[in-house]
Amino acid sequence: MRRLVAMRISLLAVVLFFMAGSCLPVTAQKCLEYGPTVSLTGRLHSRIFPGPPNYQSIRRGDRKETALLLTLAQNVCTTGNDPQGIDVPETRVREVQLAITDSAHWKVVRRLTGKRAIVKGTLFHAHTGHHRTKVLMDVANIRAAG
Repeated sequence: MRRLVAMRISLLAVVLFFMAGSCLPVTAQKCLEYGPTVSLTGRLHSRIFPGPPNYQSIRRGDRKETALLLTLAQNVCTTGNDPQGIDVPETRVREVQLAITDSAHWKVVRRLTGKRAIVKGTLFHAHTGHHRTKVLMDVANIRAAG
């Protein structure tokens, strides 16, 4: 009888352990690193922001700057490998600005704007006034999400 009660208590403890683990906050997820290639899925779109000289108001004379953004299907976080510098940890990242340096990607971007896309590249943290999200991606590949 004692053995049966002990087994039930052990089984209950295991079930509670797994249930508690499934309720962990976003900060407990495996965060992405800056540097290595990662893949993100989301909706591709652009947004206009105020640019130079003051980065505050287009109506008051700042130039328009268009940023290409990926609104993620799920929040992500970054680990940050340089806490005293640029690549700092971030949590609840829902939008990533895309940095496109390969002109061949622009044809794909025009076709996928407003649609779901899978983007591969390396993450880096914002460090200029032109960076509109805390985390950005240097795009290596972009394609339609299936």
